[in-house]
Amino acid sequence: MATNNSIEVGIQVAFPKQILSSELYPYLNSFLCILTLMFSMPAICFNAVNVFIFCKIGVTDSITVCFLHLAVCDFCTMVAQSVGAYFTLFFILNVPGSENFSTYTFATATTYSLFLDVASATITYIALQRGLCVAWPFLARHAFTRNRSLLVLITITVILVGSGMPRAVNYRFTEIPDPTSNSSQIMIVHFSDIYDHLDAFYLIFVKIFMGFTQYIIMSVCAVAIFIGMTSSMRLKSTSSSAGSDSQANQESVEKSENAEGNDKKTDENPKVINSETKKEKDKKAPQKELLVIKQALTVVLLQIFCTTPGIIVFLYSMFEPRFQIGTEYHNLFFVVFASVDVISPKIENIEFFYLPKTPPIITTSPVIWSHSEKGQKARSDFSPNEYCHSSQEFSQLINGFALQCEILRKPQMKL
Repeated sequence: MATNNSIEVGIQVAFPKQILSSELYPYLNSFLCILTLMFSMPAICFNAVNVFIFCKIGVTDSITVCFLHLAVCDFCTMVAQSVGAYFTLFFILNVPGSENFSTYTFATATTYSLFLDVASATITYIALQRGLCVAWPFLARHAFTRNRSLLVLITITVILVGSGMPRAVNYRFTEIPDPTSNSSQIMIVHFSDIYDHLDAFYLIFVKIFMGFTQYIIMSVCAVAIFIGMTSSMRLKSTSSSAGSDSQANQESVEKSENAEGNDKKTDENPKVINSETKKEKDKKAPQKELLVIKQALTVVLLQIFCTTPGIIVFLYSMFEPRFQIGTEYHNLFFVVFASVDVISPKIENIEFFYLPKTPPIITTSPVIWSHSEKGQKARSDFSPNEYCHSSQEFSQLINGFALQCEILRKPQMKL
């Protein structure tokens, strides 16, 4: 999505010869705008539904606060990105009245960048909750309360928005006379060179340092989940092997006592049937932990895949002075950043629908269980000894969203 070049007041900068031809530039930019709208418009609808669902449920626990905050940030990010794509597309197509739309894209791009930073930090905070709930389940259960999570999210928002504001106030809109057309055009001008240092601070601190920090946090959390689920699998395998040995001894005693019995009666013995059912459950038990491990690793890989291109581009723009507005890399600058904008916000939308997914090992929030008939039935069928403590505490704290949505879809269930 293109914006006009920064200029000195009253003096328009003549672009040097572009490394990306001016004939190819509009086509690439139009394609990227259309691609952006294909992803962002459905995401706006989905996140609007998510916000409605969470407002209908009510902010009752930590994870609800996090997902509501993430849904609002995603919604604002997609709206800003869509508006910027429309502005750029109308400007390229020379729609009447769109002479200044390329300049207006700057305002939407700044807003989009701020909300994207907050949404990415929220994803990291949710991943941190998951990792700590596996590593220290009893401590994390009381640490992540609703009010504390709300305070953390507000602090994150204030810090990131405050870090990005100097970049926004570095520029101003002003009308520049155009004698050739006997009219004026709105352009972007530098307000003061003092803010250039703050702009560099934003790029280094938020876009680069915070990006690597998110990598580290999510990787450590994924390792914690892997270790916790692996220890759970070992505990289950040890207990199941011990139980199978004792059961095998009992079966051998029963066989010796009933050596002269009927083979048909032995096959119909309910104890034998129950033992076979238990063996099948023991075989399926490790798969539950594997689902949690795969989920955690997938989230980390998605984060790395979607945010790495942006970090590389920002690093390159810091060390290459020609990769900026008004140079021979002007067209390439906007095409590359537009490509990054197509990829970057998709991590939040993908993870929003992926994180609350409840694998078989994960139970649901006991607060929500107590409000539904299905939850009461599930509680009666659930054995606390079936899972290790870490998995149980981890699931109780983090994964209430799936059943919450199911409750809303079924009117007969009372909240």
